[in-house]
This record gives sequence, structure tokens and C-alpha cells, in this order.
Amino acid sequence: MSAYLVASRYALLAVAKNRLAAVLLIVFIPVWITVAKTLTTPKTFPFRLRATGTWLRAGGDEITMISGSLNAVSLLLGFLMFSAARRTRAFDRRLTAAGYPRTALIGAKLTTLVVASVLVSAYATAWMLLFWTPLQPVLLGVAVLADCLVYGAMGMFLALFLRGEVEGLVTIIMASIIDLAPQSPVASTTADKPLVEFLPSYGSLQTSLAAGFTRDVTLSPLLHSTAWLTAMTTTALVAFVLRTRVHQPHRLDHDA
Repeated sequence: MSAYLVASRYALLAVAKNRLAAVLLIVFIPVWITVAKTLTTPKTFPFRLRATGTWLRAGGDEITMISGSLNAVSLLLGFLMFSAARRTRAFDRRLTAAGYPRTALIGAKLTTLVVASVLVSAYATAWMLLFWTPLQPVLLGVAVLADCLVYGAMGMFLALFLRGEVEGLVTIIMASIIDLAPQSPVASTTADKPLVEFLPSYGSLQTSLAAGFTRDVTLSPLLHSTAWLTAMTTTALVAFVLRTRVHQPHRLDHDA
């Protein structure tokens, strides 16, 4: 337990010292949400919530604010966890080679993912609540948290293949755009197509729209988020275990 606590403390401190992530959190999220709410038309749009088949009507500014907040948190968590995984890669190998338990390091990484996701989702949800009163604010927060977890795990996953922070940031930006742009009921005519169910933020966006404009507790879309989260987290952790294996030299026994 002490090894886990020490590893978690240092992992959280390393994340907290990421200045670019801090700027994105403090500035980018509120600016993006404010712009989405104040500069987008409040005209009411009819749209079909694919998760339930229900037709809803909502203001374009509110819909855009939801998708914009998901876009912001996905970029932040994806970059944050990518940067953390990349920077600690060599140090993790040295620690395990010195006998530090891998289970403690894995637990610390998962703790960092959860703590960062909870803080960022709470911050983004609070900013949305300054401009708008959804019908189910708690469910909205859960949906934003799910997107944070998915993209945080994606950042850990991408750190397996991309070496530089620039490559990681660009990849996460493009993934978020490709993910959310086709799903917006305001910006896209493809939001009701079957293929959107395979996108990482499908569960979060569908649940957010349900939380904002209905009183139905719609949780089934989050199963999609759970599948993405499980797949990417498992892949990242298995790769971590394989890369930190300590290979013992073979010894030949000689007869006396």
C-alpha cells in the first residue's frame, strides 16, 4: 500500500506541474464554453436522440455548448495523460528494474486518470451551469466525466506509438474533431447515422443531450464509453507490463 501511495503522489504531482495542461484547463475550457454559448444562434432545432429514438427541440447555443465542452475536455485529458505516460516511460522501466512493484505503478496511473477526469469534468460542468440549467445536471456531469475517462485512456494508448508531444497533441485534436463533428445535431446531417455509435464520444454526447433536454435517466449510451475505456486502458496497461518486464540472465549450473 505504501508503494502505491508514494507512486500515486508523485504521479499526481507530475500531472499538476504540466503548465500547458493548466493553461488549457483554466483558459481554454471556459473560453470555449463561453464562445459556444454566446456566439451560436439560440434558434431552436429539432433533432432525434439516437439512443432513445425520441425527437427533441433545443437551442443551437445549448447544443453547441455541450459538444464544445466535450471537445474541450477530450483535448485536455487526452493531452494530459499522453504527456504523463510519455514522460514517465523511461523512469518506470528503471523503477521496475530496481524492484519497485508494477502493481503500484499501474494503480498510480489509474488513480491519476480518475482524479484528473473528476476534476476536469466537474470544472467544465460548473462552467456550463453558469450559462444554462439542464434538466439533469448530475447526469450531465457523469456524461462529461465519461468523455474525460475515454480520452484520458486514449492519451495513454497513443503514448505507446507516438514519441513527441506535438505528434500526440495533433493526433488527439484530429481524433476529437473527427469524433464530435459528425455527431452534432446543429453542425452535421450525419448525427443520426448508425456509424456514429462507433465513435468514442457517442455515449457522452447522447447522455449529455438526454440530461440537458429530457427527464429520462438515459444511461445505456455510456456502455459505448465503457467499451472504449476498457479497450484502450487494457491495451495501455498490458503494453506497460510487457515493456517493464525484467529479463533475468540465464545461469548455467556447473557440477562441482
